[in-house]
Parts: sequence; C-alpha cells; structure tokens
Amino acid sequence: MRLGTIAEVDTGSPPRVRVKAGGMTTDWLPWLERRAGATRTWNPPTVGEQVVLLCPSGELRNGVILTGVPTDAKDVPSHSADETVTHYPDGAVTRYNHAAGALFVGGVKTVVLEAATSVLVKCPSTTFDGDVTVKGLFSYQNGIAGQGGANGNTIKGDFTHQDGALSSNGVVLDSHDHGGVQRGGERTDGPQ
Repeated sequence: MRLGTIAEVDTGSPPRVRVKAGGMTTDWLPWLERRAGATRTWNPPTVGEQVVLLCPSGELRNGVILTGVPTDAKDVPSHSADETVTHYPDGAVTRYNHAAGALFVGGVKTVVLEAATSVLVKCPSTTFDGDVTVKGLFSYQNGIAGQGGANGNTIKGDFTHQDGALSSNGVVLDSHDHGGVQRGGERTDGPQ
C-alpha cells in the first residue's frame, strides 16, 4: 500500500489509470468506483489527484487504485460537518446541509428531469423566478390567480370557457344585457 498521484487516465473500456508513486509509474490499473454491480457509478479520477495504490501480495500488476485523498493543492469543497458537497470542474456544485435540511444545486447550465409516468412536486409554496413554458396541457385544480407584469397578460389562439360565469371588470360576459337599443346608427347603453 502506498500513496501516489494519477499520471494518466484512460476512460475507454475497461477504464484504467497509471499512477506515479515513489519515483515509478505503474502500468494501467483499475480504480475503485462507489458501485460496479447492478447499480453502477462513474466518476473517473483526474490527473494530479492523490490516490492510494493497493497491491494484493505486493504485486503492482494486481494493483487497484483507491481515489479521493485530499491534498493542500486539491482541498475538499467544504469544511462543515453539516454538509455533503460535490464540486464539479466547470464550477457546478451540489450541497446538502443536513442540519438545515437545505439542498442547493448551482452553477449548472441546464437540468433535465425525465420520468416515464409522472412527477409530483409536493410543497406548500413553489416559486419560479423566470419564464415558464408548458408544452402539454396546463391544468389546475384549486383556482388560479396572478397579475400582469412587464409583459401583461395575453392569451393567443382559441379560448373556450364553460361551466361558470366569466367576469371582466365586474361585468359577467355571458349574462349581461344592454339598454337603449334603437335601430340605425345609434349606440346602445353600456352593459348592465
């Protein structure tokens, strides 16, 4: 067993690394992933990462690399006992603070959540800060409320209303009537 650093990474099949340790560089060796059975993970080591070289019977050819040894040059992304953090090379981060019950995901460009049957977001209050596009049917079950912002409120295309009163500025559109009806070019009174 000895400490070393990753010298080269081959992500082909099977994935392997070469390790510099004690003035020598190993042949291509596998590294330990978190899981490699029915559940499989993928998080390849990077060049310069400190690792432990485990060699059963002292044979380097049978070595396996244990990754994840922090160094001064590659410190951990948090020093809080209350957090579990993953920091990615592009600056993205996932952080869960189990003392506060708070999950943060940031620095990503896109997020895709794909489910074959359904997705349920169960929360007393949900806020979207930005534009929202719905490509399928938009349904609601407990009313709808809002206000016009910089873009106002516009519905384009056909609009069908049924089973209830449709009111605009106090005038119920489907049941109001007009007074002062006369033939010719005269206008009627306003809606009642």
